[in-house]
Amino acid sequence: MSLPALAFVPVAGDAAAAVAQVPAAPGVGQVLGPAGASLLLAPTSNLRKWAASHLGLGKPVAPGRRPRTNLAPLATAIGWAEADAPFRQRLLYERLVAPLVPLSSRRDLKPPAFLHLDPAHRFPRVTVRGGGEEGACLFGPFRDRRAAEKARDALHRLFPLRPCDYAFEPDPALPLGTGCLYAQVRSCAAPCLARVSEEAYRSLAQSAAAWLARPSAREPSSPAVPPTVTALEGARAVVVDAGRRAACLYPVRQGRVLEQAAVSVRPGDLEAAVLRLDWPEPNGPVDWPWLAAWLRSTRGRSSYVLAGDGMEALAAAIRAALPARFAARAPGGNVGAAQGEA
Repeated sequence: MSLPALAFVPVAGDAAAAVAQVPAAPGVGQVLGPAGASLLLAPTSNLRKWAASHLGLGKPVAPGRRPRTNLAPLATAIGWAEADAPFRQRLLYERLVAPLVPLSSRRDLKPPAFLHLDPAHRFPRVTVRGGGEEGACLFGPFRDRRAAEKARDALHRLFPLRPCDYAFEPDPALPLGTGCLYAQVRSCAAPCLARVSEEAYRSLAQSAAAWLARPSAREPSSPAVPPTVTALEGARAVVVDAGRRAACLYPVRQGRVLEQAAVSVRPGDLEAAVLRLDWPEPNGPVDWPWLAAWLRSTRGRSSYVLAGDGMEALAAAIRAALPARFAARAPGGNVGAAQGEA
């Protein structure tokens, strides 16, 4: 399912006539200037009001408030694409703004962060990595570095992994360990002092990695590690996007939204829609910088469903995220039966 292209109407010196052709619907709007330069691009709940307010046709502002800049003298065309579902609107905006404004210039976005933990390391430790990282042994996303640091500290309280970055050979009399506060208060397993074998310590790291990787098995849970956090490598998820007239399921793989593989949902047809989901090999830049910001919102958290526990669990989670009019079961509908499961 591809995203809609913008429809344009020329201003041609008559802003009021151009605005009258813009629908009074939610979506993404754009104002073009001379030589097709983009003057303004934004999501809005009412395209017509949005266009009017930027072309000098909006309501008068209250005394003491600064009026919007009137772009009518420069505007050559108004463009728009309707999108009544919140994620579809955000996705459309991000795809349109990407070639216009580099991420480094986006003041509305903070770089996401991730946790790195490699249980195969001789003495594994948890570290915070930046948003440009990719590869194995990464867990996230977290909204920013501070959130990732809080999650790391929460993980240390549950799994006594070493917080230090020293290189050492285990020895019960090692000065590095005997003088360590973490070892003294027993908040670290202290592999440097040989309090735990190397094998047992790596097993502890494997348990911590498994705890991070599977939210459904995250017991005990921690508010510092939200349910949207999982292992990045091979991660699959679905954004459940319900609009006024239709709902759509957007597959997400390794931090990339696969809009071409999106599946529409009709009322009573959820099971069939789930079976049509696919996560093809992604390409292009990752979407984490804006997708992690979306997940910070209440609507984003409730609409992001991880796909790691089978189709039955996925269908149940998607149904819980959909409004009742879309989530109702079709007569005799059953994902497991449709897949030939026992």
